[in-house]
Amino acid sequence: MKVVNLKQAILQAWKERWSDYQWAINMKKFFPKGATWDILNLADALLEQAMIGPSPNPLILSYLKYAISSQMVSYSSVLTAISKHLRSVSSLDHKPSGHPCVRPPQPRGSLTSEELSRCRVCVCIYFVIC
Repeated sequence: MKVVNLKQAILQAWKERWSDYQWAINMKKFFPKGATWDILNLADALLEQAMIGPSPNPLILSYLKYAISSQMVSYSSVLTAISKHLRSVSSLDHKPSGHPCVRPPQPRGSLTSEELSRCRVCVCIYFVIC
């Protein structure tokens, strides 16, 4: 199968349940030699795909962990991707004052969606680093 873009390659790997090693080999086949993974935003694409759904996807996180350990991506690109994701999450719950869709106050003891999203990112970071 010919892969058109990076996200399509990640989804194909996820659907076919490739191991992290198999994923790295196939990624190198799909994309031209000399392609810098940081320029292709591999870390950002993996993190974005891993964070779809109610909890971080462990298979896609294993691809990110392998990419870090095999030096396909730099630590700085991973940290940039994480900070980008945190910024996008924190902008979700900030509504201008006087907005007609203001949420009612949360009962004490429950987390806002922003706090839950930040927890998801922390879990993601834990899986990548550990």
